[in-house]
Order: sequence, then structure tokens, then C-alpha cells
Amino acid sequence: MDCSTATLKQLELLNSIHDFARRSKELEVQIIDTSLLKIRQRIDGHTIFLDAGRLQDILMRSDSDSRSFVQVNFHDGLKILITDRLIGFKPVPRRSMTNDADSAAVGALTAKLPRVVTTPDLMSVLEAMEDAADSEDRDLSVLRELFDSIVCGAEKVGFDVTKEKAWLLPYLGATPGLRANA
Repeated sequence: MDCSTATLKQLELLNSIHDFARRSKELEVQIIDTSLLKIRQRIDGHTIFLDAGRLQDILMRSDSDSRSFVQVNFHDGLKILITDRLIGFKPVPRRSMTNDADSAAVGALTAKLPRVVTTPDLMSVLEAMEDAADSEDRDLSVLRELFDSIVCGAEKVGFDVTKEKAWLLPYLGATPGLRANA
């Protein structure tokens, strides 16, 4: 992004995000240029780039355990939460399951989706899917929907989750060239 398109306020917001993230031992932060910040989560290697021109505002907040985090609000209505370990985001449910025999179960899942997820949650859901594939006790289609909701949310906020979408292919009966949420 050309820094001339970011306002002084947006550049100040980006600097505040940088100041918070650089104090973390679990996040690596790098200023790419005056209007672009790179944040990498050490736990799984996922990286997000924050462009100052997308920033609307930030809120410095604390959770119920008094741990500080930054809520980053973007102009497009999206938001992320930056903690001292991870970057959280809202999962985005698929809309293509309406003709599925399991649509009632998927609808119930959509109503129960967590408000905030992280990229490491993808591995947990994948492990549950592997267990469900070997057992009839769990609903594989609901787990697929949860996985896809996390992938879609991650993509919307700017994470590259191409590798994780490939993990889902065995459960879709798809070929490698297809999108997991297509």
C-alpha cells in the first residue's frame, strides 16, 4: 500500500498495534513500511499483514482474567483481536449446506459457533474429524462445517490458509484443485 493513502490517525493506530504486539513473546512483529505491519504467530507460523489504510479504530481491552488485548476494527466491518499469544477472529459459516440432509445439525452449529476462533483451532477440529471418521459417535458434517467456518473467517481477515484447506479434502471426497468451501 502507498503510505499516502493512510491517514495520520491510521498510521498512529498501526503504531499502537505494533507497540502492543512487539511486547509479546509469542508474536513476531515487523514493520514492512510506514503503513504495513506483519504479525506472525509463533505457535503455528500463520502471518497476517495489517495495512494502515484498512484500519478504522482500535480498542485496548482486557479479558475476564485481566489479560490485555487489542481489538482492531477495519473499515469493512471485520475485526480481529490481538492477544499476547494469538490473533482471534470471527468464524464465517458456509451458506451452501441448505440442501444437505444434515442442514438442521449444521444450522444448530452455526448458532453455537464460538464468537472468536484462532488458526490453531483448525488442528483441533481436524483431530476431531479424524476421530469422527473412525467412529459413529460424532457428526462429521458438523465438524466439516466448523472447520470451514474457521477457514473462511481466517481468509476474510487476511490469513493464508491454503494448506489447511487441503487438510479438509479427504473429508470432502474432493480433488486437490477444489476449494474446501466451494
